[in-house]
Amino acid sequence: MKKNKGFTIPEVLVAMFVISMGLVGVSSLMIQNYQSQYTNKNTLIASQLAQEGLELVRWRRDTNWSGPNWKSGIGNGNYIIDYSSNIASVDSIADARLYINNNGFYSHDVTSTQSIFFRLITISDETEDSIKVSCKVEWENRGKKQSYMADTILYDWK
Repeated sequence: MKKNKGFTIPEVLVAMFVISMGLVGVSSLMIQNYQSQYTNKNTLIASQLAQEGLELVRWRRDTNWSGPNWKSGIGNGNYIIDYSSNIASVDSIADARLYINNNGFYSHDVTSTQSIFFRLITISDETEDSIKVSCKVEWENRGKKQSYMADTILYDWK
């Protein structure tokens, strides 16, 4: 009579252990990829919000050229500004929370949905004909504050 050979219990256990370690490795890579994707998404949004802040101050400077003072409303200090061209002086970044309106735009309208981002624009005189504009965007990611900073110098070249 011929004996049928099969796997022994230790061989089956070793095979299951090797397969489970492979699955644990794959699942940890998936989790890490998801976390990186979330962080990168917020960093990208923050960089665009910072650039938008600089461009809005540039727009304000450009519209001031039709008036007597190119720095009207954008003197030294901390400001908030949004796409609706509303600009206001604030004390700190804690006062600069951004909200998302029904159209998906970020603004400082407190009646909209609160976002995780804060945007503070700091303006300081460089020379009589130039100002330094710094835009800092902050948000919280898993309990840690993250920030993105963008700077530019605007000139009265008109």
